[in-house]
Amino acid sequence: MDAQAYQNAKDALKAQDYKAAVRAFKVVLDSIDEQDVQYSVVQSCYGLTQVLTADENGLLLCRDAASNEVVEGDVFLNLACAEWHCDNRKRAVDAIQHGIKIDPDNEHLKHACARLDCRRKCCFGFLPRNHKLNRFFGRLRRRSTPPVTVHDLLY
Repeated sequence: MDAQAYQNAKDALKAQDYKAAVRAFKVVLDSIDEQDVQYSVVQSCYGLTQVLTADENGLLLCRDAASNEVVEGDVFLNLACAEWHCDNRKRAVDAIQHGIKIDPDNEHLKHACARLDCRRKCCFGFLPRNHKLNRFFGRLRRRSTPPVTVHDLLY
């Protein structure tokens, strides 16, 4: 793996220079074999940066990387960020929860779970979640926070 290109790609992603990150992750992805341990992580990063540059194929790359992953939680963090950017809230939360099951010590996943404010219990447990009273009191209890961005979830 081209370690320098990988570091450049991560730095570009952190600096929110997504086009440069796409190019750098592509170089890294081309430099490693599919059997490499880091392949799914790099593929998910590449897919995430594609999503952030409005390339819809990136979401498929992230999903593909996550479908084969059983160890690395960062793959699921990248998938959750891609789903979040594409306004798939439920899939984003599912990806984070699955990632926490696989990698319970991953601090980035715990931080992202807290930022997404996963659903709490219903106000009135004896009523369905979508009942008018539960929805009304749920909105009253919800904290007004600024919208969460992909960058907030990652860092």
